[in-house]
Amino acid sequence: MDIDNLSETVARIQFVADVSLIAHCKEDQLKMALSMISDMAGSIDTSFYQDAIYCQAE
Repeated sequence: MDIDNLSETVARIQFVADVSLIAHCKEDQLKMALSMISDMAGSIDTSFYQDAIYCQAE
């Protein structure tokens, strides 16, 4: 995943989260928003960043 696609995906996640908070969603609508966020976050390939995120124990 290149940086442009990553930025776009993160922006979409932020948008859905912000709208969900502002709109005072009902429980089922909030569940749907969280599901959308989960699906989008799951599409991010973190293998490129694993070395930066995790460090090996010595």
